[in-house]
Amino acid sequence: MSLGQVKNLFLDWARLKGPMSPECQQLNRLFSQCVDGNRIKIPESLKDPPKPNELTQPFILDVLHEKASTNNESQLVEINEQDHYDFDDLQLLLSRQSLSLSEFELIRLTTKWCERAGEGFDRWVPFFNFSALSDEQKAWTLSKLPIMAMTPGLVMNGLLQSSILTPQDLVPFRLHYPALRWKRVFDSTIDRMSSFLDRTATSMGLFHKKLIVLRLDERLSVAIYIPHKIVRHQECRVDDSVSVFAFPRSQGSESSRYRVVPTKVNYRLFCDGSVFQLYNNRRADTWIFLTHGPSDDSSYRNIPSQGDQRREKQTTILTGVNSECRASIALNKISSDIQRHAGRVNRQGIMGAVRFLKNSFGNLAHNSRKFM
Repeated sequence: MSLGQVKNLFLDWARLKGPMSPECQQLNRLFSQCVDGNRIKIPESLKDPPKPNELTQPFILDVLHEKASTNNESQLVEINEQDHYDFDDLQLLLSRQSLSLSEFELIRLTTKWCERAGEGFDRWVPFFNFSALSDEQKAWTLSKLPIMAMTPGLVMNGLLQSSILTPQDLVPFRLHYPALRWKRVFDSTIDRMSSFLDRTATSMGLFHKKLIVLRLDERLSVAIYIPHKIVRHQECRVDDSVSVFAFPRSQGSESSRYRVVPTKVNYRLFCDGSVFQLYNNRRADTWIFLTHGPSDDSSYRNIPSQGDQRREKQTTILTGVNSECRASIALNKISSDIQRHAGRVNRQGIMGAVRFLKNSFGNLAHNSRKFM
């Protein structure tokens, strides 16, 4: 909170007097102290900077933002005026990883193309991340989609766009309903797994209902539902409120059924940015343990170039030699069948992770316990 307050005050004074002004210099020192973990007190004279007037010189960041916005709008107008681009052109545009257009602008662009071409918008749905839309934008998008049973859930419930779970995985637990408005806030296909635990610890203390989905290997994915705020660096008692879902990927007659198991009285949860631990009263009786874990740097340790070291390190992650996050799970606490089919999970590298936050109230825990 102090970091954000100092940062905002710094920008306000920089707009008024410039970043080298005495006020900005003083706020810069306070920011450095706060980063180091020290408690700070912002002087009253710095808390209420006057508003810039007509004579105030424009702030460089505001100028750059205005020019970028103008350029973005001109590009969008230019794209909208192009009537001759075909199916392949639109598919190539939507497949790009980085664009100056927002997700909603891309959806509007696609709907206009569909209207001109006489095509259905539903075929383009997999290209969009509906979690990036506001409630008003989601309502507008729903009006453009065909009336189907799964359409509202696809837009409103981010779980249906999970890169790990399929809609078939969600149906047994009744997690596919549009009333369960989960918003995706972390996806390992986009975000780096090295930041997963730190961002998880941050969201634990800010939001009530969280759902963490982990892909351990080709045989098993798990999800952890946490309905309370968890204070960072503190051991929090969760009792029987946390639920653990298991999604086995075994095939054939030996395949296990999906399971959901709640915690019991005296269960505790600890998360500090480097460790996530769910355990029964004492650390020795741990159910789920997530951490960064050691890495084998033998292949890039002696490479002189720092850039080449990073590239080789990323190669070891992609090939599975190293992992940016590891998991240990006592599968016997879920089911002996799950343990037999999935094997032992001890400091195993996590192949993928997705984290969701709940936008509105829903009775997920009640629905989950029906399938125990």
